[in-house]
Amino acid sequence: MHLSRSLATTAGAVYGTTALLGVGLATGLWRNRRNRWIHHVGYIAAVTLTAGTVVTSLRTDRIRAACAAVALVPLAILPRVSTRSRRHPVIALAAAPWLAAAIIRRTR
Repeated sequence: MHLSRSLATTAGAVYGTTALLGVGLATGLWRNRRNRWIHHVGYIAAVTLTAGTVVTSLRTDRIRAACAAVALVPLAILPRVSTRSRRHPVIALAAAPWLAAAIIRRTR
């Protein structure tokens, strides 16, 4: 497996885990205010891994790089949207199909 695909897969796994954690915090299934930082660390890791996917894919697979770059757009907007608004989860979910496309992309 290429490094870029490994990074995309890891970014997707971290993104999914962070999203589930965010849902748990938002719905009250997980109540622990002292550990909300874990959600933030997951977000930072997902953004970093997605950016790494873009950089490592530029030479070998430009389509994967483009998919990951598009996923970075909603992730970049996300911190500027209130977590209590309905837009926050919608914007967060906008990255999912692009991350999935970056993961399933086959290189030749």
